[in-house]
Parts: sequence; structure tokens; C-alpha cells
Amino acid sequence: MRDHVKRGLRQVYQPPTPRKKQEFLAQFTQPELSTTQFLFTQAAYLRPWSWLLSVGIFVAAVFITQNLEPWDVWIVSALLPFAALTTVTELSRSARYHMEELEMSARFSLKSLLMARMTLLGLGNLVLLAVLLPMVVVWSELPVAVTGCVLLCPYCLTSVVCLMLSRRFRGSEVVFVCAGVAATVSWGCFWWRESPRILLESTNVAGWAGITLILLALMLWEGRRYVCDREEWIWN
Repeated sequence: MRDHVKRGLRQVYQPPTPRKKQEFLAQFTQPELSTTQFLFTQAAYLRPWSWLLSVGIFVAAVFITQNLEPWDVWIVSALLPFAALTTVTELSRSARYHMEELEMSARFSLKSLLMARMTLLGLGNLVLLAVLLPMVVVWSELPVAVTGCVLLCPYCLTSVVCLMLSRRFRGSEVVFVCAGVAATVSWGCFWWRESPRILLESTNVAGWAGITLILLALMLWEGRRYVCDREEWIWN
């Protein structure tokens, strides 16, 4: 219903074509800023606890691989939904504090700001996964493909659901709902730990890869929709 109303409003309201827009903008000189410099400026807006949580996940994974059995690989996977939670909560911080319209009036579009922050947080999580993967492979003695899928599936599933919720609901309460989603996915990993061992055998690599690719595609799709939905207002 909400999307139908938005499409109807776009059809009814046609903004006038701007005149001499480029000439007007040319009056203002702005210092050049490279992509790297822009990313560094946005890194300062990310709260330190999101990076500290990634360090905590790594330390917990090291403890697990040193003290538990290889069959407990799902316990490591149960940590990753909280890495996805920190990413979504950081992206939705502007909406929670009702600062979106102020950020849309800044030099850079809100879409650019969100993309920069999503890139930084995504790279941080990618580094975390890249460090965990060889460590868990050696410990669990599972195929690399299966291990990668086991680590990625909970992360992607949490990201998909939390992005969907953050896109539809913009109140501060959505953080608690997303935290519940992450906790539920994490609990599901503990439950999956009791499932038959055949589910992790190498003969199921194709199935695991298919599920992971679907969740990864949905995560990218929801991320794109999340960013695009934040720039629906014409005055931006």
C-alpha cells in the first residue's frame, strides 16, 4: 500500500525543470575531495563500538577453536549475526535520530553518505570473515566452500531481515527488533549444531553454495533498496 501511494504521488506531482542550474552551482567553489578522503571523513562518523565488536568476535572465535571440538563450528557462525547487526544499526542511525533531512541538505547526497558508510562497514566485516575462514577451515577440517557458506549464511540472513525492517520502520524501536532477529539467527545456529552431520558433508557443497548465493543476492538487493529509498524527496 505504501509503495502504491508513493508511485501515485510521483505521477501526480511533476517538478518543474530547473533553469540555469549549472550556472547557479558554478558560482560556488568547493575544494576537491578524492574518494579516499571522502571515505576517511565518513569513517570518523562510525562509532568505535562497531569495530570493537568485530575484535570481540575474533577473540571469541579464537577461544572457541582452541577449546571446543571441530563439530562446534556452528558456534562460530552464531557470532556473525551480531556483526551484521552493527552494520545495519550504524546505517540506520540518521533515521533513528531524525537527521536524514539535515544530511540531505549537506554537500554530499544522503545516498553517497550511506554508500560510503556501507562500504567501510562491509570492508570491515569482509576482513573479519577473511581472517576467520582459514582459521575455522583448519580447525573444523571441513571443505573451504562449506566453511565459507556456514559462516556467510547467518550473516547474510541477519542482514537481509534487518535491512528490510530498517527500510520499512524508522523509529528507534527497530534497533531492538533487529537485535531480536540477530539473537534468533544466533540461536538457530546453536540449534543447527544438533542436526545430523550429513548436512555438513562435502556432498552438499552445491546446496550450501546455492543457499549462500541466494542470501547474498538478497542482501545486496535489500542494501540497494535501503540506500535508494532514502533519497525519494525531490529537494535533495
